[in-house]
Amino acid sequence: MRLASSLMGFALATLVAFPSFAVEKAEIENELTAYNDRYNEIIRDYDLDAFVALYNDTPLWIAPDTPPVAGLDVPRGTFGFIIQNEGFLTHSFDELFVSDDGTQAVMIGRYDLDVEKAGAQAEGTYLFVLQRNGEGWDIVVDMFNQHKAE
Repeated sequence: MRLASSLMGFALATLVAFPSFAVEKAEIENELTAYNDRYNEIIRDYDLDAFVALYNDTPLWIAPDTPPVAGLDVPRGTFGFIIQNEGFLTHSFDELFVSDDGTQAVMIGRYDLDVEKAGAQAEGTYLFVLQRNGEGWDIVVDMFNQHKAE
């Protein structure tokens, strides 16, 4: 009887927990959609400090055919180049995965880059690994693949 009662209690707790987790996941997905919108806004406004603040202190930057680089120099330099040349960059995402505990996420999407003054145009895919930092999110891995824009 105790076993049946314990199992019933566990089943009820599970049923109650799953809907709240679904709501929490939906809230996290909304947060990350807003994060992506903010990312695009920061780029549009050429705000280098806000851009760098999207990353943790030692993000891993992974580009094609080069060894990964840790630190903020690459994102700072890349976005600095875009600002200096009045370029255009946008991100959209197609896939979003959130860890069961809501502390990590993976965002996969597309980007378009146009730096006309420097003759650079590219489009491609990216993958961000994000980690919750209190109330917000930090990019801890930024990986991309690109090809010339058609």
